[in-house]
Amino acid sequence: MPPTDVRAVLAQLEEDPACTVVRTVGTVHPAGAFPRLAAVEMPADRAAALARVPGLHIEPDQPLGRAAVRYDGRAGHAAFHGLGAPDAHELDAPAGTLRTAAVEVGDDAGRPIEGAEVSLYGTAFTAYTGAEGRAELTVPPDVLASVRALVVHPPRACWPVVVNRPLLSVDAPNRVTCLRITETHPDFPDRQLDSWGTRAMGFDRLPPTHRGHGVRIAVIDSGVAAGHPDLSDRIPAGRDVIGQDDKSWEEDLIGGGTHNAVLLAGRDDGSGVVGLTPEAEVYACRIAPEGWTLDLVEALDYCIEQRIDVALIAYGFPEHSPLVAAKIEEARRNGVACVAAAGDSGGALSYPAALPGVLAVGAIGQLGTFPPDGADLVHLDGRPTPEGVFVPRFSAGGPGLDCCAPGLAIVSGLPPTSYGPRGGTGTAAAHVAAVAALVLAHHPLFRPEPGRSQAARDSIRVDRLFAVIRASCRPLPQLDPSRVGAGLPDAAVAVGIAPQGTYAPVAVPYGPMPALVTREDQAAALLEPLHAAMRAAGLAGEEERP
Repeated sequence: MPPTDVRAVLAQLEEDPACTVVRTVGTVHPAGAFPRLAAVEMPADRAAALARVPGLHIEPDQPLGRAAVRYDGRAGHAAFHGLGAPDAHELDAPAGTLRTAAVEVGDDAGRPIEGAEVSLYGTAFTAYTGAEGRAELTVPPDVLASVRALVVHPPRACWPVVVNRPLLSVDAPNRVTCLRITETHPDFPDRQLDSWGTRAMGFDRLPPTHRGHGVRIAVIDSGVAAGHPDLSDRIPAGRDVIGQDDKSWEEDLIGGGTHNAVLLAGRDDGSGVVGLTPEAEVYACRIAPEGWTLDLVEALDYCIEQRIDVALIAYGFPEHSPLVAAKIEEARRNGVACVAAAGDSGGALSYPAALPGVLAVGAIGQLGTFPPDGADLVHLDGRPTPEGVFVPRFSAGGPGLDCCAPGLAIVSGLPPTSYGPRGGTGTAAAHVAAVAALVLAHHPLFRPEPGRSQAARDSIRVDRLFAVIRASCRPLPQLDPSRVGAGLPDAAVAVGIAPQGTYAPVAVPYGPMPALVTREDQAAALLEPLHAAMRAAGLAGEEERP
């Protein structure tokens, strides 16, 4: 529409008592450019009438979400990895029939853990521990007697725990002990941590000069704790789309943005977590919590304005949005490579991962990268590979999934200044965003043409980048192709320093195999991760072997 008509429509909406203009996004662009948008609260019949006006596009503004991977703290428990909400009787039981089970959560040093999430697997019953590490679950007696598992997720510093078939007492506190990360990773964070994702994707095969210098990455997530020791003075700028300012992005209420930012750009000082691209410029765009599709559009506008090279999109939504699709295409034309999380619903790909021109990333996990009684075991879905690699049950898939990456038991930074394990397809997408940044910084294909200071920023560059990443993938034929795509990208192959087909080994994480072994010993060693998971799940005894 001509600019005068845009202003006229907004003026009419502001005067309409049935409508509330929440905010507008963008400026009055010249003809042919992306239009100005407005978020308007209005009745459905009013929206339907406006949709018939020539030149106007009306669509619902969808809420953004991760489908609540359990590491996301207080996100809605009913969406717990697609395992379903509780039966109606679980919530409608008469108050007089309810029972209260107290759970006391502490670490292996005997200290209480405050803020831990305590939940009953497969139900909506959740509580959080107070300062004394105590939480209370008030539930119907039949739920208490038949609960499949008690799951505890500490907010930081410890591994989550699953207690299978717990006999929960209502007469005395039920105690749960969470293993500290420092017990599985001695000397951390005083000594830097090398995660299993780093080795599985070949980042450790890169020369020390390959650090992503000169590339800009936007973390479109929940903000970043800028005061984290691994990030201080390392995030040059950002935008809080929710708060509509350029400062409050420095607060991360959920933790995902900080976790991904440290994974990408953690300070290389020999301690904490060293980023996969420590010399890249990382920008923060906060679109969560309580973000909407319009917020994602505005974040992509920010990426275009800041000449971002790689946009990591950790949040998505369930239904197709023509406006988001158009903005993704505009970003692609401006050289912004969008790497998006496939979604944590366990179902079909979320948007924008399902859109063309976006690199969609699913998650994989590996047995042995978390404690045997860790809550990550509840994500085991299907038979793992001989190395223990599996697709977590929460990872979305289907046509359009491009590749997969580590998205379970990844230790990185958490707000405000701590560390802890997290997972989800957003974490997996962060690994692939790092590969994309390294390719743009160091692959010969993306060097400037003679006489130019930098390579052209256009859709050709984005398409070529995604083709290079897909071609670098190590196939995972033992796993469902609809949930792993082309496989696991290899950083060394993608950057061009390793020949095609020479992938980093995904090693069995149980230590070296004996020098002299029989075929039976070798088979037993390869199956030990699966056996450990079965023992922890109560499916096998100490003497049984799968």
